[in-house]
Amino acid sequence: MINPRLGRCRLFLHSALFALATATVFASPAAQAQTQVAGEGRVGGTVTAPSGDLLRGAQIRIEGSDVVAVSDNDGQFMLSRVPAGGQQLTVSYVGFETAHQTVTVAPGETAQVRVALQPTAAENEDIVVSGSRPIAESEAAALQLKRASTSLVDVIAADSVGRFPDQNIAAAVSRLPGVSVGRDQGQERYISLRGSPSSWTTLAFDGVNVISPEGRETRFDTIPSSIASQTVVRKAVTPDMPGETVAGNINIITRSPFDYPGFKMALDGGYGFNDLGNGKQYNVGGFVSDRFANDTFGILLGASRYERDMVTDNFETDYEIATEDRQPGRETRIWRPETQNKLYRLTRSNTSFSGRLEWRPNTNQRVFLSSIYTQFRDDELRNAYVFDLDQDAVRTDNTTATNRTGYADIRTGNTPVQGTLYGSEIQSTLNSNSSRQSIFTNTLGGEHELDTWKVNWRLNYTRADARSKPPFQSSWLSPTDFTRRPTLVYDFTDPNLSRVQLYDTIRNPDGTYSRGRARPFISPTELDFASMTRNDQLDRTNGYTAKLDVDHNLSLFGADTVFRFGGEYDKRVKRSRRTTLEVTPDTLEAAGLTAPTQADISIDTPYKGKLPLGYGFKYFSSELGEALFDRYLAAGAAQVQEGASEENDYRVSEEVIAGYAMATTYFDWGNIVYGARLENVKNTGAALALTDDGYLPVRVSNSFTSVYPSVHLNWDINRNMKLRLSGNTGAARPDYDQLRPNFSYDDTDQVISGGNPNAKPERAKGVDLYFEWYMPSRGFFSAGAYYKDLKDILYDIELTQFGSDVLNSSGVDRSIYSFQTISNGGGGHIKGLEFAFSQPLEGLARGIGLPAWAGGFGVQANLTINNSKATTPDGRTTDLPGASPLIYNVSGYYERYGFSARLSYQWQQAYLDSIGSGDIIGDTYWADVARLDLSLRYSINANVQLYADANNLTNEPGIRYQGSFSRQIEHETFGRRYLAGVRLNF
Repeated sequence: MINPRLGRCRLFLHSALFALATATVFASPAAQAQTQVAGEGRVGGTVTAPSGDLLRGAQIRIEGSDVVAVSDNDGQFMLSRVPAGGQQLTVSYVGFETAHQTVTVAPGETAQVRVALQPTAAENEDIVVSGSRPIAESEAAALQLKRASTSLVDVIAADSVGRFPDQNIAAAVSRLPGVSVGRDQGQERYISLRGSPSSWTTLAFDGVNVISPEGRETRFDTIPSSIASQTVVRKAVTPDMPGETVAGNINIITRSPFDYPGFKMALDGGYGFNDLGNGKQYNVGGFVSDRFANDTFGILLGASRYERDMVTDNFETDYEIATEDRQPGRETRIWRPETQNKLYRLTRSNTSFSGRLEWRPNTNQRVFLSSIYTQFRDDELRNAYVFDLDQDAVRTDNTTATNRTGYADIRTGNTPVQGTLYGSEIQSTLNSNSSRQSIFTNTLGGEHELDTWKVNWRLNYTRADARSKPPFQSSWLSPTDFTRRPTLVYDFTDPNLSRVQLYDTIRNPDGTYSRGRARPFISPTELDFASMTRNDQLDRTNGYTAKLDVDHNLSLFGADTVFRFGGEYDKRVKRSRRTTLEVTPDTLEAAGLTAPTQADISIDTPYKGKLPLGYGFKYFSSELGEALFDRYLAAGAAQVQEGASEENDYRVSEEVIAGYAMATTYFDWGNIVYGARLENVKNTGAALALTDDGYLPVRVSNSFTSVYPSVHLNWDINRNMKLRLSGNTGAARPDYDQLRPNFSYDDTDQVISGGNPNAKPERAKGVDLYFEWYMPSRGFFSAGAYYKDLKDILYDIELTQFGSDVLNSSGVDRSIYSFQTISNGGGGHIKGLEFAFSQPLEGLARGIGLPAWAGGFGVQANLTINNSKATTPDGRTTDLPGASPLIYNVSGYYERYGFSARLSYQWQQAYLDSIGSGDIIGDTYWADVARLDLSLRYSINANVQLYADANNLTNEPGIRYQGSFSRQIEHETFGRRYLAGVRLNF
């Protein structure tokens, strides 16, 4: 038998050999001979601004030929196969005059040039001058990188002091066309590209895909924007990108010491507050970079820390067609079985450390070692009060019941939105949660140019951790005696407020209930202790990547071509471990201890929010709760919660071996990128399954091979206009927790539940057509259309048969049981239109004779119109979850004399969050969301800049609703944020 690992290694080798053979076959004999022609040489050099700042993304072309290059991150470029003799270089960059420079090329040698571009005549000053015009310089850099790309991309670039307009990567990218974000507590977290699920967007650092602490669905709030010099959103997949990229890839380009002409240092310090709760926030960070050993070695070190204290006001509500309601018209009445408030006090922080050591002995060789650590920490104190409205309710057609609560009973005058309920149970949780999401990624890489060959290699190790180690969680319940429970008067007529008022409950002599005096306060002694727990959980993913890319310059079909081939090996192993300690009334009694009350951990801090609750309560202290749990632990009153580890621990590994071949063929009218990627994927899952004999280990493996072809055409209509057409393919593999074999079964109902190791990837085939116009004075307009055909979309589903014998025992065949799991459903599509526009107004102002100060205004805007459809397992057609039908961003700015101001408005139409059961209540949606932000900057000189930021100025809430906006299941407000500070740049 052939060793599977050896077989996969052979696949990798065969892919590389296939690529080499393809290059040999397609290169004509004349072309192969050309690479050895003595009458050719090379031209290398550097492109800078007059200030000396290096310009990345500049396009360099030998006039009258199809020999083209683009300057890299440190402004350097290399043109291969240049005919010997005198040649004319053309160098173009947005916001600068096109430069023409003559160079003499000797056979077999490299001619070195340095090109300093000059601002266009429309500019009154160099736009790259240490932060005096941050909007102009970042916009110019982003447009140039987009223009020079051979595939469809959008770019966010830092200004010259290394500053992005937003605190984390998700917030920064949210301003680009086709991007929508999912938020948590008002903070941008997940990224969805052009209506696709957020799990279809992958993350890369410097071109190497890395896994997120949450698996496939990347949490971008883990990553502070301060570590990036630019963030590239690649929307069209090319063969050198992993096949798991479906919607697109967010590639974070980190800084290099060779990005700057010499010593560079930037420092940032800011302080501010949230108006809801008056919580403080601060931001500190910076980096230092230098070169030594005759500019052959460079080192860059950076760090940042952002922290904010905040509170949120929240209510959540459930809905049902109540079985207790037996009166006429019950089929259309929708009742609320419970409503609750979650009142948060939060401390959230982002911390990052980064370092890069780089060696460049000459312009053709570089080796670097990069290390990045980022952590998002969430320390959360949550007072939650759940009002159980249907507790102890009875059917309205029960003629013998006297102790009626009034739930779902229209005969008492109650309606679904107003009424009175007797003896309502209150369930309360006082939780002190602490979670950390971290990414630790390390890359050793090199780039080597050898005449017509270029070799890039990367070795990467990434550890992604999701750790939860809360001091304690606690739950409390109302007593069973109805007269000790409150009577509750509810008013849900305003969908933006779930209001309840509490009163004493009086039992009448006939056994019925009535309302007593007001109880406007939930006493810290009125609820009975139910449990305290401490959950220690670590989800750790170790990822290993080896990547090789080889470029070869040759002539193909009579045109200059860069042929690229290579391979990649990825291995990722995710382990989840959980241990839960619990204290219950029984464990306390066994230890001879009395049960606590909420008063034991309560404090007298006033309510920090602004929600009109209709009742009062007391906050709790995390320190008091932690000390209480520690005392119970020391007294032996805590026990390991049964089944917590066994049901949640798992190990899932993924091994991917890939090879690809692609070519970029340049013509005088543009270029074509074409090729294919071959990937073999093997998944292995190990977990515990609950059987009659207890928990037994289960191990399941699955493998498959896929091919991902793509083609991209980039037509230069003229010097300032481009047309891009692409066809591409990709697949989103199931997440690791969806592949885990944590099975359990019920012999009575003959049903098995758990993960699905055999779930297939969700697959997509896409077409993109985009027009781009790079207008004078940094103006830009684009219009595009896209379409993706989808198949094998994953849904929660019940399959008719389990189909495996791994749970068979004692003569029982469980392979025929039904299987509740995640599995591939039907198909669907995503299609839409994108528009983007930006234009400084200085040219217009000058043209109509306005004074110079009036030329500082400008506008940026983008619009995405999206349509998606998917077939659910029950045969319904719905929108694709996460796909907003309409997204737009509008920014107006002013920038002159060192002063810079930007007012930005974002709007995102309601979109489907999750699919319901198909009844009249409906599916769950995130409501329309809008954000208004203001950013101010003033450069005192080239080294000192003052800034002030104001976020969420309209105090927009986050709202989820079910079926109709009037049925809000979550409503949360976060307040406005203000931050001011200073940046130093040397």
